[in-house]
Amino acid sequence: MSRFREALQSGRVLLMDGAMGTELQRAGLQPGECGEFWNLTKPEAVRAIHEAYVDAGARCLLTNTFQANPTALAKHGKSEQLESVNPAALQLARAAAGPERFVLADIGPIEQAWRRQQMMQVVQSLRAADALLLETYSDLHALWAIKYACLPSLGADDVPVLLSVTYQRTAEGVLTTHGGQPPEVYGRLARQYGVSALGVNCGREIGMSEIIQIVRRYRQVTDLPLFARPNAGTPERSAKRWLHPQTPADMAARLPELLETGLAMIGGCCGTTAAHIAAFRPLVDEWNARHCREGI
Repeated sequence: MSRFREALQSGRVLLMDGAMGTELQRAGLQPGECGEFWNLTKPEAVRAIHEAYVDAGARCLLTNTFQANPTALAKHGKSEQLESVNPAALQLARAAAGPERFVLADIGPIEQAWRRQQMMQVVQSLRAADALLLETYSDLHALWAIKYACLPSLGADDVPVLLSVTYQRTAEGVLTTHGGQPPEVYGRLARQYGVSALGVNCGREIGMSEIIQIVRRYRQVTDLPLFARPNAGTPERSAKRWLHPQTPADMAARLPELLETGLAMIGGCCGTTAAHIAAFRPLVDEWNARHCREGI
């Protein structure tokens, strides 16, 4: 069993990092610019973000590869750079993580993801990670991609594949994915499609209350390890840029309730910073210490 899989199933909560995209924007990434290409052109900026999360206490770092796939890179005229961008991302995250932490390869939605070859190409370029994380998926194609593209590409390698789903509220207030599925659908299907851990992230107007509800609904139908990466609120436009309203203290105030759902990992998505992760750390440490003392 891989070291990451053991940690995932240990019963202790792993602290993940926070956002990469919005942190790159704070570092100077311009609208329409390819943030993943910074792995090659501005590696020191990417590494600095990773290192800030390590200093904040994160044990799991996501690579800067959310849209590092042939279709997305082609929009920037860089489709031929996939085999350079992704290994560079792994190297930067590994350098910051050191031997004790974990590196998760971040794979965002791929347009026409049913094109199996594209997903397999991305997985091959990132298979040296401790795990793959398919993040911000919103329809059942994600399960198909894991079973028929990710897992065959990994072969006998013990690299867990994690799935993080994003949700919205309908006009009637019902929580569903863009594809129309409620959380229970993913909870019931995830294991049979080869998912090692199931999570939730992002989502417009999806706050901590909704994240807590989604994780609880997962837990009612699956015993898989669960994780959450909530946004720092829905962004609001300021004079110069979008601002996320939830402060580190705001999000940390709801964290105990989220931990009570039985998470295996917790981190942050859009708008979260190293300060958010630092605010999470003492609560996660306290939870783990109590968990060990009580033997539960």
